Amino acid sequence: MIRTFGIFIIVTALLQGCATPSSRDIFLADGTRGYNINCSGSGMNYSNCLEKAGEVCGARGYYLLDQQGNIVPFSAAIREFSAGSSTGSIGFLTQSGSVVVRNLFIKCKQEQ
Repeated sequence: MIRTFGIFIIVTALLQGCATPSSRDIFLADGTRGYNINCSGSGMNYSNCLEKAGEVCGARGYYLLDQQGNIVPFSAAIREFSAGSSTGSIGFLTQSGSVVVRNLFIKCKQEQ
């Protein structure tokens, strides 16, 4: 058990340098398409989310609808991992034993 946990920590630390923001299509309350930009982990920050939003929407630009950022205790993150749920919004282990979660919710502006 301890050996598995140690391997998990080493692999997670190695993946921090390889992390890139991800985007996922979502449908907003008014039925239009939006995007959830995820830049979780201690190796990234909100500027990574903003860059990804620029890539997604291009020259049209975008509206920033909401942003979410939390530092989740590692024990709570482990419960979510073990529950078999989607880990798309979970960041990476940090030095303090916490997980950093960051999301931007955007809507691309219409082309004119």
